[in-house]
Formats: sequence, structure tokens, C-alpha cells
Amino acid sequence: MRKYEWASYLMYFLGGMTTVLLGSIMPQLITYYHTSYTTGGVLALLASLGFIAGVPITTFLMNRLSYRFLLALAAGTVAIAQIAVSLLLPLPLLGLLIILNGLGAASLETAVASYNMEIFKGRRAIMMSRLEVAFGLGALILPSFASLFIKLGLWSMTPLLIAMIALFLMFFWPTIKISTEHQSTSDAVHVDAITADPPKFITNRSRYLVLLFFLVSILLYVGVEGSLNTFLPTLFEVGMKTKPYLATISTTIFWGSIVIGRLLISRIVQKIRYEQYILISMLLGAVFFLFIIIAPTLLLAFLAIFGLGISLSAIYSIIMVFANHTFPGKERLVTSSITAFAGIGSAVFPAIIGYAIDHLTTHQVFGLILLFILCMIIVFITILVTLSLLRKNTRLP
Repeated sequence: MRKYEWASYLMYFLGGMTTVLLGSIMPQLITYYHTSYTTGGVLALLASLGFIAGVPITTFLMNRLSYRFLLALAAGTVAIAQIAVSLLLPLPLLGLLIILNGLGAASLETAVASYNMEIFKGRRAIMMSRLEVAFGLGALILPSFASLFIKLGLWSMTPLLIAMIALFLMFFWPTIKISTEHQSTSDAVHVDAITADPPKFITNRSRYLVLLFFLVSILLYVGVEGSLNTFLPTLFEVGMKTKPYLATISTTIFWGSIVIGRLLISRIVQKIRYEQYILISMLLGAVFFLFIIIAPTLLLAFLAIFGLGISLSAIYSIIMVFANHTFPGKERLVTSSITAFAGIGSAVFPAIIGYAIDHLTTHQVFGLILLFILCMIIVFITILVTLSLLRKNTRLP
């Protein structure tokens, strides 16, 4: 069992590394291929499209392949893609490889999460929180190595680090044996803070309208996070004239703070309600992002990034929990819809920001991202107001 658990953590660690690879070496790729940041945004779009396509493909294969073979196949797909990316092949081939990497990343994350839902029925939340921490650690560590490789003039070796871990996992998964009926309850059970009862929807129209608001909030959140993953170092290097290896550190700080926030979230949600946590986090995120824009020094900007990461660290997972709480009995519909809109957000928004970097000033691009954050806050407040009105209406005689 322990072998399975640690292999699962390492798979999510690998997923975190693949998520931030493009952003960590984006300026170097743009320079090497003599192209624009619009093209960089397209590359990020291709990665997301590969991920979106990988989710249903993985769901299909899970019913036909053993878990060991499927997870080994996912790791092998990532390894092949990363090795090929390091060869700096022509740009069209790079785009295809990024799609392939997205397919592999989607497969490993979807399969691991699904199998954990089956195996650890007594402690799903605990296992998923650990996987999220592992993902964050991968996203944190990769930019640090990328920064070192950039400083040494060996930036193209960064994908090989990911490939080494993926190859290890490809050969390690076939050695693991586990029953999907196994359950573990050895960890202490933590109880979330009491949240208001779900509303009673009078019509399907009101039900699906509230669900749509949840989906739009997820779309905006993942779009913002995906844009920061991809272009935060670029914005520092181009807009603030920061040295490349220092600009890459911005992603390290961002994901470091996200990991810290995710480590704390299991305790925080025992004290405050889901909706309170989400709204406070969104508001703090807007404040810290504004501080990044107006920060007079690089150090203060890095401190603001740290605060931003803490604020945004668990918004996605808590929105998903809150949405499932709001629609009891509709878990499959809600979770699959949120996952789909998250994929769309991570695909569309980086492409928009990449185009904006080529045509707007850095401060205008930062302002555009801040606008997305403010829209997210407005949509979530709309959810809270709508739910409050629905509860009042159901209490009326």
C-alpha cells in the first residue's frame, strides 16, 4: 500500500512539473525559435487542449486496461514527449510534442485521482490533499532547476529532469500490486466547518443558473492561474527588465506559497465555512495582485507574489467542494463539469495573455489579469446572493 501511495504522490509531483515547464523556459523558447509571445500563448493552448483530450481518453482506457499498465503508459508518454522537447525540434513538431505531453499529464492525474477515489473510500479528502501538495511541490521545484539551467546556459536540459522521473515511474508501476477494494482509515478524520444547508431549487432553471455561475468562476480562476504559470517569469523579464534566472524565481515563489497554503487548508476549513474561505481568498488575491503591479522594487513584488499564492492556493478545490455541497446527489455532473471548464480556462486565457503581451504594455497586461480576478469575485458574490435569495424564498409561507 505504501508503495502505491508514494508512487501516486510522485505522479502528481510529475504533473506539477509538467504544468510549469512552459512558463519556466518560455522566454528562452521564444528567443530560440525567433517567434512571438502570441506563439507562446498558442503553445500553452496546445498543452491545455492535449490535457482536455486526455481526460475522456483516460476514462475510456480505465475500463479496458489494468491500473498498472495505464499509469506506466501515462508516465511513458510524458517521458517521450519531454525527451523530444529537449532536442529543440522544429516549431511545428514542438507543438505536437506539447499536445502529447498534455495527453500524458491528463492521463496520470485523472487515473491516479480516480483510483484513489476507489481505494481510499474512508479518507478521500486526506489523500487528495496530499496529492495536491505533491503537485504543488513539483510546480515549485521545477522552476528552481530551470533557473539554474538558464544561468548555466543549459536551459534545454530542463525537460530531461522531468523525463528522468517519468521513466522511473514507467518502470516502477508494473512492480506495484494492490486491490482496488482496499480501504484505509488509519488517518484521523477531520471535520469541515458547518456550512449552510444546500438550497431547495424550485425550478431547473435556477439550479442550472447557479451551476453556470460556479462554472464561470472556475473558468476565470483556472484561467488566471494558468496565465501566471505560463507568463509570470516573462512579465517580470520583459516588463521589469529582470534577469532571466531571477524572473524564473517568481514562479518558484508563487508555487512555494501555494504549497504552504495547501498544507494549511485542512485546518482552516475546520474553522470557517467554504463560502467564507473562498470569498476572503479571492479578495486577498486581488489585493496582492494589485501590490505586484505597483511594487517599486523586485523584492516587494516577490513578497506580493508570495501573498498571492497563499490566497489562491485552495480556491479551486474548495469551490469544487462547495459546488458539490450545493448540489447534493449531482456529484458526477458537478465534478465533470467543473473539470471541463477548468480545462477550457487553462486553454483560452494563456492564449489571450500571450497575445496581449505582444500588443500591450506590461502594466496593461497586469491590469487585464486583475480584471479577470475582479470578474471572478463578482461572479462568486452573485452565487452567494442567489443562494441566499433561494433559501429565503423556500422559507416563505
